[in-house]
Amino acid sequence: MTRSVPVIGRSASSRASGAGFSALLGFAVSNPSLLVRLRPSLDAAIARMSPVVPGTEVVPARLPLGGEWVRGPGVPVPVRGEGPVILVLHGSGYVACSARTHRGFASHLSAHSGILALTVNYRLAPESPFPAAEDDSFAAYRWLLDRGYDPAKVVIAGDSAGGHLAVAVALRAKREGVPGPAALSLFGPLIDPAFRASSADPRSRKQPLHPKLAARALAIYVGGHDVDDPRLCLLNADLSELPPIDLHYGSRELMRADAEAFAAKVIAAGGRCDTRMWPGLMHGYWLRPLDERRGLTSLMTAGQFLGATVA
Repeated sequence: MTRSVPVIGRSASSRASGAGFSALLGFAVSNPSLLVRLRPSLDAAIARMSPVVPGTEVVPARLPLGGEWVRGPGVPVPVRGEGPVILVLHGSGYVACSARTHRGFASHLSAHSGILALTVNYRLAPESPFPAAEDDSFAAYRWLLDRGYDPAKVVIAGDSAGGHLAVAVALRAKREGVPGPAALSLFGPLIDPAFRASSADPRSRKQPLHPKLAARALAIYVGGHDVDDPRLCLLNADLSELPPIDLHYGSRELMRADAEAFAAKVIAAGGRCDTRMWPGLMHGYWLRPLDERRGLTSLMTAGQFLGATVA
């Protein structure tokens, strides 16, 4: 199912999101060691551009690698191990960002779903290549289950590389016989680190970020591993028995072709994947939703989906 909203015209904030992501990955490719040193400053700058919903409470989480509990305004104060929770996995090409950069994103999902959110940190490349981020994200999911959270009340949201991780966690839970999450909400998800469908898609030619540059940046995380491994290229994975998926992307999304191919494969495998295309928006729009009405509507829609799943 594909839903769209009326075209209003591409905004300056949408262009800025796409150009910013392009600059970040270009910097990662050309200066990986400098990127590592500048991460704290980059995190602070991104966090300032993506403020939390007013009235949000943010509390440090005692995860091994750190994270934050994010409770939107009006969300009930939780009791440990009780009630629903959104596990939020951040994006940025496996080379940057953190729970701090995505607290604004998490606050919108929490506020619009009525659910407490947990944003988590995971190890980044180049210091920690594949499968470090998957290992850490799956460990965060297990951390919730070990504290008594019912997997039927745990949903996972992720953007870009975080969307890749959200699917990876659900697939790994299936492989290891662990109860999987109740639903996934994905925003401009990374599907194939080689960007093959995106590179062949004529719609990607007018993007501020070229797919080949994105593939070079993702190679920092892939390292010497086979990019066709189903844990990396999700189009090669067994996508049957996944939980319901709500997939959001802009019409100017760099990885639109991958998102569409992934959704089609999930549906062909008997699953549910509702795709929601937002005209004029580029990769990263969800980090600055207050600058773009359609971006805010996208987050509201995702929050409603997550809230209804665990109601």
